[in-house]
Amino acid sequence: MKHMKLKKLLVIISALIISTGTFSQNLNLAAFHDYQKHFVIFDSGETHDVENRPVQSFKIGGTCVPYISNAGQLKVYFNGQVQTLTQQLVSKYFVTRNLMVYHMFEQLYVFDNGTQMLLSSNVKDFAVGDSIVAYFNRNRNTSHVYYKGRIYDLENALIGDPINDFKVGDNISAYFNNNTKYFKIFYHGQLEEISQTNDLINFETGRNIVAYEDNSTNTFHVFYKGEIIDLEDFKPKSFKVGDDLVAYIDALDEFKVFANGEVTTLSNFEPAAYYVTDSLVVYSEQEYLKVFYNGQIYELESFIPENFQIHERTIAYIDLNGWLKAFSAGKQFTVTKDLVNAYKLAY
Repeated sequence: MKHMKLKKLLVIISALIISTGTFSQNLNLAAFHDYQKHFVIFDSGETHDVENRPVQSFKIGGTCVPYISNAGQLKVYFNGQVQTLTQQLVSKYFVTRNLMVYHMFEQLYVFDNGTQMLLSSNVKDFAVGDSIVAYFNRNRNTSHVYYKGRIYDLENALIGDPINDFKVGDNISAYFNNNTKYFKIFYHGQLEEISQTNDLINFETGRNIVAYEDNSTNTFHVFYKGEIIDLEDFKPKSFKVGDDLVAYIDALDEFKVFANGEVTTLSNFEPAAYYVTDSLVVYSEQEYLKVFYNGQIYELESFIPENFQIHERTIAYIDLNGWLKAFSAGKQFTVTKDLVNAYKLAY
């Protein structure tokens, strides 16, 4: 009966957490401290009391829950089991939909589908996406990518530190080699040479997409699912990238979105502000809060909330009545009509 009530509660609140305590969840995993300060994990309808003392920190991923125990050990809950990854102090750890990555004494490790792997023992700079890790080995002066269980060598025998601007999206990586002057993109196991220029390139990465400016022609392009598409004859004033989309202000101040292979004009005027997270574009226009999602424009409110949180396909905010509202996957709804002072939109 207790498990049924907990499961019902998690379904009701979905990915929205209304709590001042330590609670976080995705659709299948949740983690929290109970009234006895035990660390409890909820996994697909079942609860697991994994620690009888409060943990120092924890994060929720798509498949696992890594955490620092009360004693300082890095542990991970995966598929019903808890593994101790290291007894030593970890400087940073990250979790995504598919991966868990941690950095310790310049050693970089990945935990993928229940298996831990040392990527390199001398790493300072790295970037993590949902299913990809890009990093630079300072001992060997080489750059690499971890993707779907395999390490790919990108650059060898580099002189100095030429790759100082590499970025990753969910499943893609891009960088500029200052020695060869090539802008390159790694996608689905292949490294593509996109262009050669003497100047650093302004670019951003997302899922299946990289948006970039061509300095030699002052034009704007996207690399999308392996294809280069010309978007504008002039550089945009600004642009932001998400999952399979890019939102941008063009040279004439028009607000546009490239999504699903097509360009849509959202407004003939530059919005006061705009944000891109995953598959959601949120923007303010003439004191209206609007959202572009899955090819459609949704007008959420006739005012701009003081603060709102965006994650994945969801935006949450407190309206003028103090009610917590959300827009998620194309639907707007009221989470609660109780007065809410604080909330957290979790993974």
